[in-house]
Amino acid sequence: MTRTAAEDQQAWNRYWTRWAAEYDEHQLSRLSLPGEREAWSRAFGVSLPAGTREVLDLGTGSGNVALLLAADGYDVTGIDLSPCMLAQARAKLAGHPHPPTFLEADAANPPFAQASLDAIVSRYLLWTLRDAPTALRRWHELLRPGGVLVAVDGQWFEPEDDGSAAPATPRQAHFAEAYDEEAVDQLAFARAGVERICAAWEEAGFVEVRADPLPELLELDRVHGVAPGHSPQLLHRFSARRGD
Repeated sequence: MTRTAAEDQQAWNRYWTRWAAEYDEHQLSRLSLPGEREAWSRAFGVSLPAGTREVLDLGTGSGNVALLLAADGYDVTGIDLSPCMLAQARAKLAGHPHPPTFLEADAANPPFAQASLDAIVSRYLLWTLRDAPTALRRWHELLRPGGVLVAVDGQWFEPEDDGSAAPATPRQAHFAEAYDEEAVDQLAFARAGVERICAAWEEAGFVEVRADPLPELLELDRVHGVAPGHSPQLLHRFSARRGD
């Protein structure tokens, strides 16, 4: 029997809620290693124009990108649907000199006024979108004229992957259950290549769309290792400007 969109979303929320602490532990461990913070700050910062202030971090998870950008002086709000992920994020706010704000909200339909943001950023969010065209159009509306959209992501599901590999850990088994073939088939960018993603951004009204490979992050993955069940891969930074 085919599942409903709501049932899939509930399954995904359960996964991220169950593994929020372990996910954040790995993220913090990586950020503590030489070169990691600086590399991720550059990955986003080079695409944020001078004068950028108001930044929205979509699918902020445990808040690490939001915290990095806030430390660089931006006024950042991070949103996520997982209360447990947000709890991990808020636990890091004490003592932060310029703390971001964290809100429970849907990254595909953020509750912000039109033309109210200078930049919208995300890390590892694009692949989770079910209705990517609607989400992209919504993000376009939220940006001020000249505002930018910046997303770092990879191809986490290979086109030829049939999902038959045995999970090595309980977390991997839960992921395989939550994001089975039926679920992944509903995700617009889960198996999309760079060209398809860029075309979707252009169709949503964005201009100056580009996809830049990030070999510096790939090299750090090779040196420092990756999360269980993953292998080093070349990430891309997708960036574009709101069409005036």
